[in-house]
Amino acid sequence: MKNAVGRLDSLPRHLLGAWPTPLTEAPRLSERLGLRRLLIKRDDCTTLGGGGNKVRKLEFLMADALGKHADTIITCGGIQSNHARLTAAAANAVGIPRSILVLGGPLPEADQGNLILDAVLGAEVRLMADATVKDMIAEMDAVAEDLRKQGANPYVIPLGGSSALGDMGYVQCMRELAAQLTGEEAPTVVVAVGSGGTLIGCAIGLKLFLPNARLIGISVTGKADSIGRHLLPIANEAAELLGLSEPFTAADLPICDGYYGQQYGVPSDLGNQAILTAARTEGLILDPVYTGKAMSGLIGLALDGEIDRSRPVVFIHTGGMPALFAFEGLFGLKDY
Repeated sequence: MKNAVGRLDSLPRHLLGAWPTPLTEAPRLSERLGLRRLLIKRDDCTTLGGGGNKVRKLEFLMADALGKHADTIITCGGIQSNHARLTAAAANAVGIPRSILVLGGPLPEADQGNLILDAVLGAEVRLMADATVKDMIAEMDAVAEDLRKQGANPYVIPLGGSSALGDMGYVQCMRELAAQLTGEEAPTVVVAVGSGGTLIGCAIGLKLFLPNARLIGISVTGKADSIGRHLLPIANEAAELLGLSEPFTAADLPICDGYYGQQYGVPSDLGNQAILTAARTEGLILDPVYTGKAMSGLIGLALDGEIDRSRPVVFIHTGGMPALFAFEGLFGLKDY
């Protein structure tokens, strides 16, 4: 462990957020779910560009980009990508003058939510109608190659910032959480799983700093098997970065896939109910793409007795509130 922590501390990192983020009690929601203790790790309060979990990843990725003298940052995501918005903010914050965001999905009728913030931040947005992740990766590579021919030095960040290096952000987060959980050494940690880098970082970080913890990932994108197959090589690469020799298996990346609804980016009824429950019990604002669905998973698993009620439960609030404003009419004055 000592060697791994030393390696973590030796990695270049450009501070972008205010640390530690708060760890707050949620007593009314905890009582409703029959939990001894429910805490919210407020990674929506990471200060940069509207906040969110990607700030932790971008601290390591931007340090790497600066070390390679990048003059352009390229990344991709969905139309309402929180990661894309924060990548543009991070590029501005470290002095990299140009950011290009390749965004795929159903084209919006109007600029809303994160798209407005992308424009405010000065990012160049390239919309790809109904593009797959594969399509967006190919477009990023093509844009980068074209820029190199023009004499530029682009730095490409993968979907969600989910690379071995980016995942170090959540190894660091679990170190931070361990210091905040005085006297609570065996929490259940619940987190949304999209591109998966946060889950990987949490898994590695818990092994190092809270080895008695239980990790539960709530998929917001699709089936656990396909997500796990994609994540395992990245997890092992991230572990290797810290000198951890024991290979990761699917059991190290537990994913519950019963709460993502119809598909990624489409709000679910359970997720919407969870948003209202969190707001009306704790004044906690979640979003319909990530944290709402993740909270619906926590609520469902707790009510079904799938979460040990004697352990403290920590919900990682990964942010995403700007996307809420892209779903006009989802709540409004409806009677839920």
